[in-house]
Amino acid sequence: MTENNWVGDPNTACFIFPEASGHINSSLALSQRLVSNGWKVHYLSALVMKECIENTGATFDDERDAAPELCEGGLGYFAAYERLRQEKCPGSKAWEGRAHIENLFLLMKLPGTIEFLKRKRPSVVVYCPIWNHVAQISSLVLGIPHVAIVTIAGFGGFTEILKGFLEPEGATFDDFKHLYDKSEINQAAIDSLCSEPYNLDRALFAEGVPLYYFGIEPPYGRTLGKHTLVTTIASLRDPLCDSLEEEDKLYLENGGSKLHYVGPMMGQPGLKRAATHKAAFTEEERKLLIAQSEKAHRRRSELHPKKEDLVSIVQKAKSLGRRIVLVSLGTVVTSDRAAFGWQGTGLGDSITGKELVQSVINGVIDALSPFFDQSILSSVKADQTDSPLLICATGQQPDCLDDIILPPNSIARATVPQVDILRCMDSTDLFVHHGGQNSTWKEVLVESQWLCAQPLVISL
Repeated sequence: MTENNWVGDPNTACFIFPEASGHINSSLALSQRLVSNGWKVHYLSALVMKECIENTGATFDDERDAAPELCEGGLGYFAAYERLRQEKCPGSKAWEGRAHIENLFLLMKLPGTIEFLKRKRPSVVVYCPIWNHVAQISSLVLGIPHVAIVTIAGFGGFTEILKGFLEPEGATFDDFKHLYDKSEINQAAIDSLCSEPYNLDRALFAEGVPLYYFGIEPPYGRTLGKHTLVTTIASLRDPLCDSLEEEDKLYLENGGSKLHYVGPMMGQPGLKRAATHKAAFTEEERKLLIAQSEKAHRRRSELHPKKEDLVSIVQKAKSLGRRIVLVSLGTVVTSDRAAFGWQGTGLGDSITGKELVQSVINGVIDALSPFFDQSILSSVKADQTDSPLLICATGQQPDCLDDIILPPNSIARATVPQVDILRCMDSTDLFVHHGGQNSTWKEVLVESQWLCAQPLVISL
């Protein structure tokens, strides 16, 4: 199944991560550390992630170049998957699509990913096991050591996650397994994966993979390397077993992986982080997004993004005794993803991402209105006020602030240096976030007060 004679270049790593900010951001801190220690780091990822990747000192390769047929028309992997689902099983529900085409999707990405690794000659592959299972499979084929970074709070929540994605569409795991086993599309893909030139073990695909190759016994068990970094600490993990020892033993014996609970991977101050999702993204769009981020929005304060130092503004506000309120609701609800994005309504009937974000921003403004100093005209002149400073990370959608009137003591930007702002905050301040793993850990570390509006729970 593998080429066991693989010899990679020393101090060279390949990172394979998705168009999903919460999954790639932890890897950026590791890349930054490795580069500072003399390593060469090469990423295979989505174009929208290029800036934050290169900011760590790593090189960037576009995932679309690894699967040109799949990504024809400039689509990233997420959008290409949806197109493939409609082509191969039109009208299918989300869970039905997973059963039919997940392994076909893997098969179409595999040749280009293997070629990427052969060109870069890494001594280790680091990857997201939720979205980038192809990284593990490519590493198995070539015999490269591989390390997964798990960006959830532990493995115990898997059953509820699985139910949450199946039940809204009226399905059970048995329904999925039945369709997975009988699907001609799926079985043909597995036959190809287990034949020349890959010769993978059919047992890798025996359980079925209802959600992003989680694996079932134990969750993620089929997708991990010999070592797995989990971005929480053991005492705060969502437990799968009664004791940590039992859990470690289960993953070592059944999954072949040693779990390392490393806590949040934040990186050094100033580290640029991923902050958007984009299904189809061209080089021209990337430049336009950068240009847009350098303009003052008509409803986003009078401060100019290219000239302002937002962290210094926060530090000055704190030095004057002002309280900070930071609103940041993640990158999924502000994305253009069909189900959970700006116009998405989840897997059933739900408010859209736009409705959620705007209602939260309006709610925060209403709650803070008694404390605002109405005598000032802009946040530029607000240094001497006692009013709280409101900072909103609004995401990429140009209509986010339509029909919203921001108070003068506020700054709104498509993206903000969230971690660096939080490092300035304390227990007198408030962080309003979406309950993501990264955001939750950030507020724990800075000990600020927090309020959670969780989009996935609302959608499901």
